[in-house]
Amino acid sequence: MASQGYRDWLAAGQPYTLIRPAKAVQRTLRGYGLTVYDYPNEEHQKANTPEDHTPYSVTGWPGTNKRWRARALDVMPRSGSATHRKENADIARQLIKDRDAGHPGAMWIKYINWTDEKGNCNQERWTDAASPLRRTTRSSSDDGHIHISGRSDADDDDRADEYDPIGRLQGRDYSVADSQLIANAERGITALVAGTDVIQFDFPWSDQAGQGFPNPLRQMAVKLDALIAAAAADETRDVAAVAAINSLIASIQTGGASISAEPIIAAIEAVRAQTHAEVVKLQEELAAARAENANLVAALKVANAGRQPDGLSAE
Repeated sequence: MASQGYRDWLAAGQPYTLIRPAKAVQRTLRGYGLTVYDYPNEEHQKANTPEDHTPYSVTGWPGTNKRWRARALDVMPRSGSATHRKENADIARQLIKDRDAGHPGAMWIKYINWTDEKGNCNQERWTDAASPLRRTTRSSSDDGHIHISGRSDADDDDRADEYDPIGRLQGRDYSVADSQLIANAERGITALVAGTDVIQFDFPWSDQAGQGFPNPLRQMAVKLDALIAAAAADETRDVAAVAAINSLIASIQTGGASISAEPIIAAIEAVRAQTHAEVVKLQEELAAARAENANLVAALKVANAGRQPDGLSAE
């Protein structure tokens, strides 16, 4: 029999919001071409005890889940092959490792159901209020994929926004370094290229992205960051040089001689203009790379369209 929560949800017009950290991790994993479900199928919706795929779950921890917030993901293997089953298990292991270690991007996780290469399915749970990193393990029947459920107090947690478990699994953790690098580059563009829009980065490209795609945004940002640092050094040197030249000219003129600063300063301005032009050119290349990424994102969405099965496995 369906729960009162289900009936209330229908009466309210079926509102549904996936909590922020779950949505962030879903976006990142989908960026690798993985299928990651969240919305509950009818079996979930009408369960006697609605769980975390539903926006009226009664299994909240450490407190009551807010309506109408959903907080669960199902990360599916790419296929039933041994290679893809191992990939799925390895992603789960990285999530578990990060949650055990207290990685900020994984601290929203309440429990994970996962299946190893031999078909063994377990639930890893972090629900000890006195010891937030203490994990307990028990068997589960929710096999064949990774199920991730979120805590009741993590609805707006932003620490998973840049969290990339696959990048960490592959030894590439750019979640902090890249965001800072790109922020620095954006500030530099704003300062050095007047009247142009700051590039916004909204797709978590990896070096491999599970499909062999390159990481043009990171490559461009690294180059831009170095150029901006050089430009900042040039600016400091130029200001000092102009001040020294003006001081020297003033001394010479005081002695009765005649000298013009214009040719010297013009030469300095020419070098500065060249640096400015290089920044503008690189910004254009960066914008082109972003457009290419947008096309790849669209292609991935088309490829994944219509792959939602009729039902999800129970939690």
